[in-house]
Amino acid sequence: MRCRLAALLLIFPLVAQAAPLTPNEGAVAFTGTLTDGDDKSGSFTIEALLKDGDFTGRGRIVTSDYTVEGNITQGFLENGRCSIRIESGRAHGDISGKCDSDKIEGQFETFYPGGGTKLGMASGTGQTMGGSAAAEAVPLPTAKLTCAYQDRKVSFKWGEPIQYSLSFSNMGSLTLTPTGSYSSGSSAEGRFVRTGDKIKLVSGPWAGAVGSVERDRSGEPAVIFHIEENLRPDGAHLVDPYTTRCTRSR
Repeated sequence: MRCRLAALLLIFPLVAQAAPLTPNEGAVAFTGTLTDGDDKSGSFTIEALLKDGDFTGRGRIVTSDYTVEGNITQGFLENGRCSIRIESGRAHGDISGKCDSDKIEGQFETFYPGGGTKLGMASGTGQTMGGSAAAEAVPLPTAKLTCAYQDRKVSFKWGEPIQYSLSFSNMGSLTLTPTGSYSSGSSAEGRFVRTGDKIKLVSGPWAGAVGSVERDRSGEPAVIFHIEENLRPDGAHLVDPYTTRCTRSR
């Protein structure tokens, strides 16, 4: 019986299961097809590094009329969704949708001077290259941090883009101490533990929340509560509906 099973495994090797992308997944690639509102086809390829929840790299979006190829100027992973913008001069293209290690399914939007805007559906396969992007050691921020997230309003009207706005977190603010205590909002307090560049709030009103100690875009230490790490078993968010960034006020 064992010999027969081994033989079957040689003929039909086990297929790797798709896995959620992590904020520090490392090198990833997506390639796939596009279908615009006129049922015309196109294609896209993206090669990027996923680190601290952000994509950097290059991409190429080909529609029936024109091509946008250039650097990723804005890209992030949030709520199991990838959002990637490619720009080349005034031309730009966006690919966004649900994504994991095997696929991406969602929408695309492109703009080209003189060619206008195209919208449609995007569908493709994903590939991870192995080896997570190591997050550098960051000192614990002990100054009072202001916590906020990027809220978004999705319009269901054809041609209207997603609108983003900054919203203050339910947490309000966060202050950590070297002795392992934290305070949030006006008076809420609790304890946290740190392992590497991860902190876990183990008591108080935000018990169970997991944050990453990272540098913000200015280089200052910050705490990021990635939504992928802060979902309850039923899918409800523990902190905010999107990734929360607690940064030093300036």
